[in-house]
Parts: sequence; structure tokens; C-alpha cells
Amino acid sequence: MKISINTDYILRAMYELASGCLDDPVSIAVISKRQKIPRKFLEQLFRRLKACGIVKAIHGKYGGYILVDKPKNITMKKIIRAAEGRVEVHNCEERRAETLCHNFEGCTFKNFWTDFNQHIASFLESYTLDNFI
Repeated sequence: MKISINTDYILRAMYELASGCLDDPVSIAVISKRQKIPRKFLEQLFRRLKACGIVKAIHGKYGGYILVDKPKNITMKKIIRAAEGRVEVHNCEERRAETLCHNFEGCTFKNFWTDFNQHIASFLESYTLDNFI
């Protein structure tokens, strides 16, 4: 399993939002400068965060982004899913639907992959943004 730079950037951006005053919007320009993340890349990532209901845009001269919920309620699973599109390492049902797996019914490893994904999901649920601020 490899986590892309998307997750690294999103986590650092979320840290910026959570570590300041939660009621004050933070602009992409400020986050970009503080975290040394390309602005255009951040704009794309914030669209994902907004679509996932993690942040909300505040428009206007002093606008930017704020968290929709308290940091203690935003799990790493939710953030990583926004960054990567998924948190599962291996999805047997998905591979079956794409006809990449022809051994689904009698697969020796299907339960292993299910358990593996459940452990990862549980671990990611056990950490929230609040753990890092």
C-alpha cells in the first residue's frame, strides 16, 4: 500500500485549519505558504475536502476555508478517503466486478483481505485531527 502525496498535503492543510482559530477562515494562499504546498494543487484538494463535507468555503475578502466539524470528530479515515478516494488496500468485490479476479467464490484469501481492510479502517477511525493539535 502506498499513500500518495495527496494525503500528505491534505493532512498538512487540515492541520493548518485545525490549529488556528476554528471560526476564522484560512485562505489557500496562507496554507500554501506555511506548508510549502503548490497553490493549484491545494485548490484541487480543497474541492475534494469540500465535496466530502469536511470543509466549507467562506467567500469574500477575508474568506477561505473552515472545518465543518470539530477536529475531534474528523477521523483520519475520512481525511484519507477524501485524498485517495478510498482506504481499502484490496477490494475483492471491486476486482470481481471488473473481472480482474476469477477466483472470487473459492478464494483462499478473501477473508484475509476483508479482515485486513477492517483493521486498517478501525485504526484510521481511532485517530482524529484532534490527536495532532
